Amino acid sequence: KQKAREGKWNGGQAPFGYTLDSKKGMLLVNPKEAEIVKRIFREYLEGASCKKIAKGLERDGIKTSRGKTKWYDSGVRLILENEKYMGDALLQKTCTVDFLNKKRVKNTGMQPQYYVEDDHEPIIPKEMFLMVQEEMARRGATQDWFGRKKALVQTTYFRR
Repeated sequence: KQKAREGKWNGGQAPFGYTLDSKKGMLLVNPKEAEIVKRIFREYLEGASCKKIAKGLERDGIKTSRGKTKWYDSGVRLILENEKYMGDALLQKTCTVDFLNKKRVKNTGMQPQYYVEDDHEPIIPKEMFLMVQEEMARRGATQDWFGRKKALVQTTYFRR
């Protein structure tokens, strides 16, 4: 909690595209992975779905942050939604609810969260990140989770 209040990295794996300088508690750009992150954002803005991007990464033999060859559309989506890629950090996204079992859950207001702007070097310009968020919202209104077009439901009203 103290590290979060001070705006320092407070644990967990560094996001794809970054490495962690554990002495300073800061994220540092990993140039090779950063190019892949830029590709993901660029392809999404060019119209590719998360699923199509994941398939392209697999086809090109690019490994995930955990060294796996299988990419999932949900993993691509998490990259696209993560504010860390524009240099900001939302701290305490999760919190520990059971210290004995080390069970963590999404922090939905149980503990204060801290948003730190310009916390570290960005991989993606803020403008591009925000454009992706707008595009995700726009597509969300017209597509389901799998990138398929939502059916427009036509309602017919009858008079009695």
